[in-house]
Amino acid sequence: MLIDRYLLRAQLQAFCIVFLSLAGLTFVIDAFTNLEEFVSHGEKAGGLARVLGQYYGYRLISFFDATSPVISLASGMFALSWLERHNELTALLAAGITRWRIARPAILFTAAVSLLAVTNREFVLPLIRTEIARNAQDLSGKTEKSFDARYDHQTEILFRGRTYREIARRIDSPSLLMPPLLADYGPQIDATDAVWQEANADHPAGYLLRGVQSPPDIDTLPPLELGGETIVSTMASAAWIKPKQCFVTSDVTFEQMIGSNNWSLYSSTPELVQAIANPSLGVGAEVPLRVHARFVAPFLDMSLALLGIPLVVGPNRRGVFVAVGLCVLMTVVFFLTTLGFHALATGYVLGPSLAAWAPLLALASLAAWRAQPMWE
Repeated sequence: MLIDRYLLRAQLQAFCIVFLSLAGLTFVIDAFTNLEEFVSHGEKAGGLARVLGQYYGYRLISFFDATSPVISLASGMFALSWLERHNELTALLAAGITRWRIARPAILFTAAVSLLAVTNREFVLPLIRTEIARNAQDLSGKTEKSFDARYDHQTEILFRGRTYREIARRIDSPSLLMPPLLADYGPQIDATDAVWQEANADHPAGYLLRGVQSPPDIDTLPPLELGGETIVSTMASAAWIKPKQCFVTSDVTFEQMIGSNNWSLYSSTPELVQAIANPSLGVGAEVPLRVHARFVAPFLDMSLALLGIPLVVGPNRRGVFVAVGLCVLMTVVFFLTTLGFHALATGYVLGPSLAAWAPLLALASLAAWRAQPMWE
């Protein structure tokens, strides 16, 4: 138990130092690059310190999600190398303590960090993904950004627009290209803006078009239906709709409509599964791949640790600097293998499930072979 506490304390200290150092270096460079934007926004939002604290506080959480596997390995290598450097590892082996017993605290620490990362990924990041999506040039969320056309694959309506504003969840100058089955009003519906509306007692989820210009007689037109469901509602069919407005039903949320990657990158696994089942989205291979990768991630984290730890604790121990160099090389190969299989899935060469699990089959087998001498 004494050696466990000693190694766990050393690894925790190393993890905190490496994590805060890397995050601090990254954030300081970014802060100086965008200092003018932070100062300008700080004058309206309670001061520069408050703006920087909020902005980088959210990013510290996403930084942990991205770097925790590598930093766990680095901290474990540091703790075990510290034993080697002070000849404590030789003394422990001479006392009859097995290599597996020495490496166990580092492996357990990696497992704990991996479970913490899973919790962070499933419960914390989905709550703050809107804040993470805003960059230094759009701290208020009011900046106009170019809008790219997107289909609702269930109704086959093509949503087009000039710009959008994220905080208002509004598309400026929308022009909806209607499919033949919904073209009773004409080929398109033009309006001043379109605002995303959550589902409530009056209507399902969709977009409220305000200042409708085409068709000009929108207030007197009957609703448009498709498959027995109302897709476009007007003032003539819904009392809550005001003049020169119409409501277009859509299951494509505003985040998904503007093409933000954050909705899938920082959504929980149940939300991703719902997105796959949503016929309006027509998701590609990226979302199913991400779902499978969520299940694989903890096992890949453990495989990475078991590939690196034997470089220090294994019977063929090398110098500290040689072990660190081999660890860096091994980490690069590890991530290139994983990213390579993922690229094959996004390129539709492999299926998402195979591309997500294949790296684990290859790397876990290699990790078991590399870690086998520790059990002997």
